[in-house]
Amino acid sequence: MILNNTFKNLKKTSLVFLFFIGSSVVFSQEIDNRLLKKYSKTELINIKKNDVQEYNFLVKAVKEGVYVSNIPTSKGKRITYDGTLNIDPNQDHTFISLEKEITDEYQFYRIEGTQKMLVIQPRILLDKRVSISKK
Repeated sequence: MILNNTFKNLKKTSLVFLFFIGSSVVFSQEIDNRLLKKYSKTELINIKKNDVQEYNFLVKAVKEGVYVSNIPTSKGKRITYDGTLNIDPNQDHTFISLEKEITDEYQFYRIEGTQKMLVIQPRILLDKRVSISKK
């Protein structure tokens, strides 16, 4: 009888342990790995747990926050650049890989040796896209 109760308790404990291991593996797979270049896994888990909107913003920003475009040639389109970047315009870039921050304004960077520019979109636009994608 004692052995039977011990076995049942061991079985329950093992099931609970396996549940937590399985759920932590599933949860960790849901973290966008591109964010790990700036944030620790613990930070991302905390952000996701405590501020889902901020986590969704970060994911949206790393996916869509940066793009490369041709420099406009039409008259009347005057762009003030925030700087120049020496990058390959054909590679994928994120605000994290460029070591930039998402701000409240568009940011424009001329790409050296090309007729292209890199655009970092403003937070308000990305926040709206997060809200729209959740509806």
